[in-house]
Amino acid sequence: MTAVMAKAMKKSGWLQLMLFCWPLLSIAADWQFSTPAPITKAVGQRIFHHLESAGRRSIAYSGNTVAVTWEDDRDGTPRVYLARKKLSDPGFTAEIKISGNGEAFDPVIVGLGDSRFMLAWEEDGQVLLRMVGQNDSAPTVKLSAAGSQPSISRYGTDIVVVWSERAGRYGQIQLAQIAFADADTLTIKQSCTADIAAAQDEQLYPAVTAIGERLLVSWEDRRLGHTIIMAAQGKPCDLTPPRRISATIEQRSATYGKGHGVSRVALATFGADRVLATWADKRDFREGYDIYAAVFRLGNGFGPNMRVQDDFGGVARQWHPTAAGHPDGSLLVAWTDEREGNSDIMISVFADGEWGEDIPVPGASGAGEQAHPSIIFDDQGQLHIIWIERDERNGPTRLKYMMGTLTTE
Repeated sequence: MTAVMAKAMKKSGWLQLMLFCWPLLSIAADWQFSTPAPITKAVGQRIFHHLESAGRRSIAYSGNTVAVTWEDDRDGTPRVYLARKKLSDPGFTAEIKISGNGEAFDPVIVGLGDSRFMLAWEEDGQVLLRMVGQNDSAPTVKLSAAGSQPSISRYGTDIVVVWSERAGRYGQIQLAQIAFADADTLTIKQSCTADIAAAQDEQLYPAVTAIGERLLVSWEDRRLGHTIIMAAQGKPCDLTPPRRISATIEQRSATYGKGHGVSRVALATFGADRVLATWADKRDFREGYDIYAAVFRLGNGFGPNMRVQDDFGGVARQWHPTAAGHPDGSLLVAWTDEREGNSDIMISVFADGEWGEDIPVPGASGAGEQAHPSIIFDDQGQLHIIWIERDERNGPTRLKYMMGTLTTE
């Protein structure tokens, strides 16, 4: 860092420094974003929207359609909704209610092709599944009578759903492989626990993604007396014993017990044979959570832990990581960042084995509060991003959407 940069940082804060460096950042990033668009008209002083699903799977792409799912309490009860838009349309169609009469939470979604989507969510302590496409009144299928926190992925011509299911004292990660002939015919081909060993403590907030003919399943695990990130891989119901992927660090203080905390793993397949796992990590306990990640490669397993955010983010808290990957090898991580005192959405690009500078997303940063991003690439490599916006912390919320395009100039 030059003396001029250091002086700018000390005098005017991080944002002024980023503006000072912006021409270089623009050249490095080359991302152009559309104008933020509302997802739902259901807003108001007493309405709160949530994008807190396991694995951060709140947005999906199918055919020429983007779909978003969330939970809000517009009628006094938390319920799950879905809104869609064609890429060529300026805005979203009116949302439809997905859940039933019970309290519903944490919906996730995956594209099936032909503008069809599969959703899973928790409702009254059950894990439910439903297809949406040409037939928006398709039946709901129950996967679990005592489950929560589902996550979902395509697996060849099938889908896989994972969730945390209460089995005795602790929640344990369950997996189901499901075939879909049409909206009215969903067949559970097989189901099992992701870890065949008896649960030693809570297993929570799983994520799942396919990598060729194999799956990678990851989750929060408390078997060591503090939360770690575990992962297992293999074919459905033939997974390897799980291994820890969040690194063990030296215990520096008896105050922090058996170890540091981690939270909310998200997965993204990129290239032909790689998966990124990213999570919030409190190993630097003085500044709260940071964003960490590790790359899994078929045949090699997981590489070392990497800190995603740059050095300018080391003096603030980061939350809610989400990742998007593309078959061409493109990979992004987005998160909520508090380095400017409020919360902004930041992204970082992974290229040549390294993370680039943190980029505050135009339209999802600046005045107000922006948080809980979810991102996905479409087939053409365009980035679709959603987030929660509010004027002030703890105020009522709005759901926003943008599309990002990587320029080639």
